[in-house]
Amino acid sequence: MKLLALLLALSSPLALAPLTAEGNPAIRLVPVEPTPEPSHAELIISFPGEGEVKDSNPVNMQMRVQGFPIGTGSDFERTKEIYNDPDGQSVHIIIDNEPYFAVHEAFVDALDNNEVYFDQTLDFDIPIRLKPGAHVIRAFPVRSYNESLKDPGCFTARTFYFQKKTPLKDIDLSGPYLTYNEPQDEYDFSVTQPILLDFYITNCQLSQDGYKVNLFIDGTKERTLTRWAPCYIYGLKKGHHKVRLQLIDPDNKPVPGVFNDVTRTIKVQ
Repeated sequence: MKLLALLLALSSPLALAPLTAEGNPAIRLVPVEPTPEPSHAELIISFPGEGEVKDSNPVNMQMRVQGFPIGTGSDFERTKEIYNDPDGQSVHIIIDNEPYFAVHEAFVDALDNNEVYFDQTLDFDIPIRLKPGAHVIRAFPVRSYNESLKDPGCFTARTFYFQKKTPLKDIDLSGPYLTYNEPQDEYDFSVTQPILLDFYITNCQLSQDGYKVNLFIDGTKERTLTRWAPCYIYGLKKGHHKVRLQLIDPDNKPVPGVFNDVTRTIKVQ
């Protein structure tokens, strides 16, 4: 059955050569080509403003998404290969280093000449009780199957403060950093349907001789990724699993910063 799963993955027109895990032999990684990007997509944080001090909790946010309709399904074959969110395309928002939350609905919609949503305004409260001090917002649009858009302009990051200004600790938004996207939360067990691995890279490029990302599953190093592309994970059994991503520099040393070594616990049920 595992061989069948691997063959099904390789039959996809976007599948690349499989990566045999260095750790657990039951786990297979299949890198796939990124989904084609829309033209002129852009994500803009309207508020809170950069460096703004907010006093009310929850903190209200507003964003604009241009050239990428949220709340609609993605029209790609990948919707049939991996988990596909019935609520459609969305924006993933990460506060500090917490797991992302998704926003699927726009407060204001504007249509272009082809009656396609071109400019949407998102207005929502941050669903996290913030501690006083500095906080970082990271956000990016995703397809309905949660793959992130990776063109310039699709990713945005901003620092704001709650109640008082304090220094950012162990965070440098001007240097190389990693943003963990998927997998997250719970998945139904399937022999043939893989789980998406996806992340965002900022201020650096991945290559054989450059920056890389180490993937660990359940404490075992499974692979060093040298190409920024989504992967399919096969072979995870039912139960809880810890997925860890670690950004390393061209000398194979961990890149400092709390964003650059992230672990999420997922459940396969």
